Amino acid sequence: MYNPKKSYVCARPARRTIVLSGFRGIDPEQKRAALPSDYADFAVGFGFKDGCLISGPGVKYFKGVKEDHTQAETPNLPVTNENCKLGVYFTDEKDEGYCRIMLMYANGAAALPVADFAGWEEYSYLIFSTFDEGINVLDPDGEPVFVLVSKGAGAMCLCTPEYFNEISSAAGTAATICKHSERVFAVMSSDECTILYSDAFNVYNWDVSLDEGGYITFDRDLGRIRKLVSFADYLYAFCDYGVYRISARGDQLSFSVKRLYTACSRIFPETIAEAGDRIIFCAGDGIYSFDGYDVTRISTRLNKYFTVGASGMCAAYCKHKYYLAFRLCEDGWTAGDNNALAVLDLDTNELCISRGFYIYDMKTLPTSMQNTVIATAKNVPKLMELSPELGSYLGAAVEKEWRLEGADMGSAGDVKVITSAEASTKTPFTLTFTNERGVSRSVAFASGKSSRRVGISGKVFTIKITSEEEDVLIKPVTLTVDFYEGGEHAV
Repeated sequence: MYNPKKSYVCARPARRTIVLSGFRGIDPEQKRAALPSDYADFAVGFGFKDGCLISGPGVKYFKGVKEDHTQAETPNLPVTNENCKLGVYFTDEKDEGYCRIMLMYANGAAALPVADFAGWEEYSYLIFSTFDEGINVLDPDGEPVFVLVSKGAGAMCLCTPEYFNEISSAAGTAATICKHSERVFAVMSSDECTILYSDAFNVYNWDVSLDEGGYITFDRDLGRIRKLVSFADYLYAFCDYGVYRISARGDQLSFSVKRLYTACSRIFPETIAEAGDRIIFCAGDGIYSFDGYDVTRISTRLNKYFTVGASGMCAAYCKHKYYLAFRLCEDGWTAGDNNALAVLDLDTNELCISRGFYIYDMKTLPTSMQNTVIATAKNVPKLMELSPELGSYLGAAVEKEWRLEGADMGSAGDVKVITSAEASTKTPFTLTFTNERGVSRSVAFASGKSSRRVGISGKVFTIKITSEEEDVLIKPVTLTVDFYEGGEHAV
């Protein structure tokens, strides 16, 4: 039996050249001891492209693009010491660029026209609570307005560039709200198995009658209704453990409900994002795609990090990529705010993660001049913009680590000596090997093509690549390894 505390005299080694990895992504559920191992057990700060390590997700201060294609610095947020929700209000005012970025916070809201990004217009409304969600709606005169709800205070308010008023007929506290067809639909906190809806073409009227507003009550088989989404001509009610499809156009007497999907684990409503012709969402057992009829699990690579639940998570979709802010959990239970950003490429299904990002809310800004994801974070003075390959957080390089565990080079019983490593890199990085005895050896690579002597022996290795650079390009690393097959004799 091999004893790592003893010394050995071994037979003549067999020398082999092995590629460490093809750098294709992260998959903690796949355990590959043989090399090359294209998928890492863990990686943060790195992205993957054409078999190379590149810079991963990053955050920078948001700059608006005006109609003359010039960039504009955005003004500081009206409040920075509290968490703020985001919305996008589509107007019919050309001098506002037909769009306003909405900021929702305690006792008020603020709007930033995207025509010039000159300044925030603030609206105050004393509710002793935070506005949590907002949607675009047409008022009875056909004018676009923005409806905000507060879960804490039971207020539903209507905002335009001229005024900010409460909708008095909407009694109760809305947990979530959605515009679908000619009505507005809301789930009330007092009964999260009932959907309340307004009168047709009249967001002011929530009175219940056969020819005005009304409600739909569901059984509790799928848990509480947590999110309403208008998609592909239907209204969908996402519950804790499934999805209902609601046909809700025209006369309310013709409304119908169908149970469409029952989930095996809890759906995280904060992660639901419309992505073109489908909806992407996370559950406890993976990331799912929903086309309005069928649900397909498209990734399980974040499952390991969802052990703490999903309170406070947020998500958005932009340019074939799904962005998710969440609490990265390693080695047991962790609680607190979001501390990581994941970006899933929906074309290649590859996943990248960066940590150290305390994003509170994010929203896609789809204007004629720019299509990007904006975000807020507590104590950050400006709006932020998310980028899949930036590699930094507000100007500072993020932590970058690629890690492979349990590598035995395909020969579990043999002693291996990693004699040298060769790499071609645009940016400096450090390569670290740790054997099963806890002995480590690190070698540093400068930019360019070079070879470094390593000189570490063992049967199984943990291998790490780390970098402190913002802009990274690391090509596959080649190892020279001596294999001592059999012939082990304790001295």
